[in-house]
Amino acid sequence: MDETTPRLLVSVSGLTPGAPLDAAVALADALDARRVPLTLLVGPQPHPEVAAWAGARRRAGDVALLHGTRVGQAGRPYRRLAAHEAGLRLTAALRARDALGPAVDGFAAPGWSTSPGTRGALVAAGVALCLDDTGLHRLGVGGATVRSWHGPVVTGEPRRASRRSLRRRPEPDLVHLALTATTPVTRAGALVDAALDGGATPLAASELVLRRTPRRPGAAGDPEQWSITA
Repeated sequence: MDETTPRLLVSVSGLTPGAPLDAAVALADALDARRVPLTLLVGPQPHPEVAAWAGARRRAGDVALLHGTRVGQAGRPYRRLAAHEAGLRLTAALRARDALGPAVDGFAAPGWSTSPGTRGALVAAGVALCLDDTGLHRLGVGGATVRSWHGPVVTGEPRRASRRSLRRRPEPDLVHLALTATTPVTRAGALVDAALDGGATPLAASELVLRRTPRRPGAAGDPEQWSITA
């Protein structure tokens, strides 16, 4: 594939404990019709129905990312987080995920911002994929970037263009559409269609993660355990 071709990633948040799934299912159906995979942002303690749905979507080819490490987080708590504190939060969140949620392929911080300490703690915890406000990153030793797709976060909320946004900027190599589970399907479809019409091609899970190397004893026969964090 041409390295200059922009890539498309569509993330879906708002899959909170007890969240109704009807809107999320409709959104997923609309993306399926366009052959665009979803990146599901799932909290550490999802509702059982959310966990089951996210796990089924992941087995069918979507990517699941751990969205934060505490229920109800807001703001940008990972912008200045040191490695030690980030590691403690991640350890607790991954334990909760093991008990309550689907396997995950990486991490997405609430507020999108991550510190070097957070990225280092992710790698130490076996999490090598990070989505933040600069793009999508594969992480190596110490949290160093191994491979990145750079691009700003584009939300599903219509915004009036500012003078700053109208200034000429380098073309990104990632179009990241950050939707919520309740984004109207028509709005989501219009954003995705615009990205596809602009030449963006969807990023597939197979390009981002390797799931067929189980890390947990006895996981070889269970596809739900094929994960870089399993």
